[in-house]
Amino acid sequence: MNYDCAVLGAGPGGYVAALAAAHLGLKTVVIEKDKAGGVCTNRGCIPSKALLYAAGAYLDLKNLESFGLKVDNARIDIETLRKRKERVILRMVKSIEFLFRENGIDLVKGAGKFTAADRLTVTGDDGLTHEIAAKNYIVATGSSPIILPGLEPDGSQVITYNEALNLPRVPKKMLVIGGGAIGLEMAEVYAALGSEIIIVELLPTLLPGMDADLCAAIETALSKRKMTIRTGAKVTKIDGRGTDALTVTVNAADDSSTEQVICDCVLVSIGMKPNTAGLGLAEIGVKMDRRGFVEVDNQMKTSVPGIFAIGDIVGGKLLAHKASREGHVCAEVIAGHNVSMDYTSLPGAVFTHPELASVGLTEKDAREKYGDAKIGKFSLQGIGKAVATGHGDGFAKIIAHPQTDQILGAHLVGPGAGDIIGELALAIRLHATATDIGSTIHVHPTISEAVLEAALDAGGMAVHAVKK
Repeated sequence: MNYDCAVLGAGPGGYVAALAAAHLGLKTVVIEKDKAGGVCTNRGCIPSKALLYAAGAYLDLKNLESFGLKVDNARIDIETLRKRKERVILRMVKSIEFLFRENGIDLVKGAGKFTAADRLTVTGDDGLTHEIAAKNYIVATGSSPIILPGLEPDGSQVITYNEALNLPRVPKKMLVIGGGAIGLEMAEVYAALGSEIIIVELLPTLLPGMDADLCAAIETALSKRKMTIRTGAKVTKIDGRGTDALTVTVNAADDSSTEQVICDCVLVSIGMKPNTAGLGLAEIGVKMDRRGFVEVDNQMKTSVPGIFAIGDIVGGKLLAHKASREGHVCAEVIAGHNVSMDYTSLPGAVFTHPELASVGLTEKDAREKYGDAKIGKFSLQGIGKAVATGHGDGFAKIIAHPQTDQILGAHLVGPGAGDIIGELALAIRLHATATDIGSTIHVHPTISEAVLEAALDAGGMAVHAVKK
């Protein structure tokens, strides 16, 4: 059958692209070798949040005595937690498949490979192949964990997030290689389950690339919960596989010192690589960089007419919601609309406790770009709801242009940060100023009032603070 649009990959980029294309009247097919929803739904965003919610609830339980609530012998039952996670995944997968059916989208199971710029061969699990022809193709095959020599996972003692999310066992002591979002979120889950956690990060801070105040806040929070953090350090060797204990060699980044860490599990979380191998992209002329990321323009067009690429395979920030928006843009472009991607207001979040969220420039980047910046910051210790609910560790920070007051960036630490950051993303997209936010009424009592106060503080007008 000939299609207007063929989507290779059914993750958050691919399935959204397919649904958008169908809504725009395009005859659409999706090719997926695994399950609908991709890594995000099956082995990433969704299952990790199901586990992180349990971890956060457990942390709150431990603090309930100050509220007069007595909870004796609270514990997490790992088997019940695992079963609930699987139910959540199944429900989400079935929902996506339902939307495909109801919107007339064909779902083909198998691995796709380009044999020509307008032809795709799909090989099913049974080894049988068939050809798909389409006027346009959207490649959305996602990414997979980077593995360095000597750190290869074995699925038991040395694992990636894939195994970690399946909760095969609770190690007494887990060493996490990588202080990015995935590593920290998994560290939180296993800490709540009772594991002693050591985090090793090569760069000077956890969450490299985020605003320095957020990096400091999460390091303080994790340290308070007895997690050991080694920044500016690297793992050079893992010995003892197949025995009861692993011996992990941890060196300083400059090799000036070394130590041996004994643990029973190592989680490798040092980044992701694009899943572009074996797709036949280079053979049909699609340009990729030296790391294998597909080169695209701001309409997600590749170097080959009629072939688009979205999501993790095009690089940048590897975020599900970024992929979804890119997929939507693709569908609209194919349907003849003049739209393009704008990453200026792309938000991100890390679902640790406390939760972190950012959008736009960091303070460092803003000062480097504009020579100076207006900074507004307000602690959750001054927010009624945060104090009342026992979540006063956090803040809102707004960065504005030194002359125009236009919001350049925003950074949040605290409950629901990932939900609240949308307000700031919209503000940046609409070129709003800190004064605009500061003059917008926010509901009391809510955590979002910290955003209001931070915006006012950027102009020295925060009313719940000592006058500057």
